Amino acid sequence: MHRLTQARTNVNLIFVSLEGGRGAMHRLTDMGLIPGERLRVLHNSGYGPVTVLIKGAKVALGHGLAAKIIVKEE
Repeated sequence: MHRLTQARTNVNLIFVSLEGGRGAMHRLTDMGLIPGERLRVLHNSGYGPVTVLIKGAKVALGHGLAAKIIVKEE
């Protein structure tokens, strides 16, 4: 398991957990990202936003928020 900011581009992942407060979890839930959800990294340069595909929708997550998301490879 690792942080979303460490994930490679074009990799399928599973959202495991969030190291953040309720506000951050609420934002992710509003985007359709809940523990166990599958996502695909579309763009990750190692800094700046991380673009992912969640349920067919492209979502850009700020680097700070993405650093709090724990994922594992599918």
